[in-house]
Amino acid sequence: MKIASLLPSNTEIAYALGLSSQIVGVSHECDFPEEVKNKPILTKSKINPFENSYQIDKDVTEIVTKGLSVNDIYEDKLRELNPDIILTQDQCEVCAVSLKDVQKAVKNICDAKIISLKPEVLSDILNDIYTIGKATYKEREAEELVKNLQYRIDYIRDKTKNLSYRPKICCIEWISPLMVAGNWVPEMIEIAGGKNMMGEMGKHSQKTTLDKVLEYQPDKIVIAPCGFKIDQTINDMHLLTSNSLWSELNAVKNSEVYIVDGNAYFNRPSQRIIDSFEILASILHPKFFSRVEYIKYSNYHNNL
Repeated sequence: MKIASLLPSNTEIAYALGLSSQIVGVSHECDFPEEVKNKPILTKSKINPFENSYQIDKDVTEIVTKGLSVNDIYEDKLRELNPDIILTQDQCEVCAVSLKDVQKAVKNICDAKIISLKPEVLSDILNDIYTIGKATYKEREAEELVKNLQYRIDYIRDKTKNLSYRPKICCIEWISPLMVAGNWVPEMIEIAGGKNMMGEMGKHSQKTTLDKVLEYQPDKIVIAPCGFKIDQTINDMHLLTSNSLWSELNAVKNSEVYIVDGNAYFNRPSQRIIDSFEILASILHPKFFSRVEYIKYSNYHNNL
């Protein structure tokens, strides 16, 4: 069986199920595990992912307004690899090749079976592991993986369910324009022992303003821009801090602003979403959880 995976999260799940040798091609954004970088690339983006968040949003808007896709598929390479299964998604047309473009390519090139996922909440992510497992004859491996992930979720839930202090949390998923995280993130915040103040479970990220954030006065702010690693987020922080309202936020005054790797964790609906849980729990309740894979912005800024 030959598998083409057009989304990083799908690729990660496939690797976790022991399908590495059957993956013949991946997307330009697939970067985990490290060995995946040696696989043939099947997609490309029309935007420069290393621009700041304002410019990326502007470029994406211009492309979408013209009725075009943000990502393209290398049809010649797809024809050459001739996969039996294509793992893709229809959750976000900005994050990967659109489902309609994948369907068009398959119609013209090969007879591959398309497995399209659309995770919106935590349970969807776990179910997607089963979906990929069933399609690739890895049902047992999928069951074991989900069992392990559920255990880790339940461990966090059990440790936080009776805590008297539940900090108010705002999770920022894009810096300019300012957007707050939706989908599975609000659910993660609640399970990890916080109170989600902005963003709606099962819905896409929502645009907001610092005025609105100031109304909620979150105790802690977690910044996890979609597709950004920590260093890229730090480079964009001036787009927030230059606003006079930023310094009026209690989270800023109390040095409770945290930058996490959105690209690897919070925005990627694979088994590593549970790593995101553990990172989030350590931010919300450091006395009870110790996983530290984030930057406390005040500490970074003071050392400049």
